[in-house]
Amino acid sequence: MNNAFNRDLALHYLQIGSGHPQATFRNGQEEAIRHVVEGRGRLLVVQSTGWGKSFVYFIATRLLREHGHGPTILFSPLLALMRNQIAAATRMGVKAASINSENSTEWHGIEKQLCRNAIDLLIISPERLSNERFRKRVLANIHKRIGLLVVDEAHCISDWGHDFRPHYRLIERMIPHLPVNLRLLATTATANNRVMDDLRNVLGPELTVARGNLNRPSLTLQSIRLPS
Repeated sequence: MNNAFNRDLALHYLQIGSGHPQATFRNGQEEAIRHVVEGRGRLLVVQSTGWGKSFVYFIATRLLREHGHGPTILFSPLLALMRNQIAAATRMGVKAASINSENSTEWHGIEKQLCRNAIDLLIISPERLSNERFRKRVLANIHKRIGLLVVDEAHCISDWGHDFRPHYRLIERMIPHLPVNLRLLATTATANNRVMDDLRNVLGPELTVARGNLNRPSLTLQSIRLPS
């Protein structure tokens, strides 16, 4: 498979996805996409909210699929976020679907599309890994051909994270059974040193970290002294 990174095509997808024909990559975006597409190892992207972490995995998915790779699996913690991610992926020409507790009537159709390699991006919650039916009917059939595994809101893995989700630890059990050369991308806007240590333990000691400036200029801290 051809894993060469095409910057012009990646930029084109960014402009389509953002709805801005003159959009350019933010600092670190192009490098993150290139890292994933070229298979340079597991990557953790720590960037502020609004930086465009989702563009990294949407664009990487589109490029990898065009190179003949299998579908992307995206772990996402909230149903509302899944719906937004599907809409954003669709704008970029990425065929996305979700298997979740609200769309059980659609599961069979989605599973058939996965078997036909007709879905580019499958979005699930980590709790889905505890479901025996999902493991046997879906994951067992595609795990050897997953093109990219994405862990969004990766701080949820860590009990030091502000939104710890115990089921995120199921990802830790899944990772050893995946191909060693599987592309893996984790993203978060919240990761202190304790969280980073936990993520390295779960995702692998060879994890590359791309960490940007998390300062939010729109937020300020102020202390006010009140009379006693």
